[in-house]
Amino acid sequence: MTITDQPQTKPAPTATTDLPVRGKKRRPHWAHLILTPMAVLWLIPIVMVLGLSLLPTSNPSTTAYGLFPAEPSFGNYIEIWTNNPILRNLINSALITVPSVLLVMLFGSMTAFALARLRVPLKAVIFGALTLALILPMSSIVVSVFKILQSMGLYNNLLGLVLVYTALGLPFAVIIIRTSFLAVPEEMYEAAVLDGANKFSVYWKIYLPLSKPALAVVAVWQSMSSWNDFLLPLVTLQDNELKPLTLIPLAYRGVFLSQPGALFAILVLISIPIVVVFLAVQRHLVNGLSGAIK
Repeated sequence: MTITDQPQTKPAPTATTDLPVRGKKRRPHWAHLILTPMAVLWLIPIVMVLGLSLLPTSNPSTTAYGLFPAEPSFGNYIEIWTNNPILRNLINSALITVPSVLLVMLFGSMTAFALARLRVPLKAVIFGALTLALILPMSSIVVSVFKILQSMGLYNNLLGLVLVYTALGLPFAVIIIRTSFLAVPEEMYEAAVLDGANKFSVYWKIYLPLSKPALAVVAVWQSMSSWNDFLLPLVTLQDNELKPLTLIPLAYRGVFLSQPGALFAILVLISIPIVVVFLAVQRHLVNGLSGAIK
């Protein structure tokens, strides 16, 4: 057998080139060094609210720099639930928030579709007016809202608040959803029209399913705006039977100022539904915000 006839062996793989490197630790990105301390700072108020809500009236001493009670107790939650109409106020908040969210998502998506794909006169002027509406502070329109609701017979009525929150939430919804609709290729719209689909079918069956992340952003934003608002219910609702959950600390401020644990327990109850909504749509929310930024 000649040298050329001998089988040639392949070189052994080296540990540095051919073999995959295992156990290698990733170095932290420079952004983590900035975002981690910021996240800790943002969590401190949340921990304080949770800790103070568990503060017992009999032993108000705290530990860990005042962040958490030494002897936590759920007595504050039991007390506010038994001594106050929490369930009725919770239902009122839901009757205000849920319809306003649904109306904003419906009318906002329809307006966004018209501004994104249909021929609308003065489209740029309409979009500019919607943008300017975002910078209006709530305090500047309270008197006007009060007068309008009085003239329409909707003062001291939950329906009046639903309509107001719907009108206030539409500018943000239209801008976010329109950005999502513009990301859909226009050829898809033209192909659907050529196949015989009318404009509403294109909007309902094509554009809406593709804009779930943007709709999630609008849903969370509108839920927070309607659920957490304090000023408009204070001005437009008079009967205690109609007041939402956010007005409970004001209605019982004389009692809860001497019992801070009960006050913070109410604040925790107010925040729980929004946290649940956020966690439910978190994945779509991140995608919708990234799409809106692009």
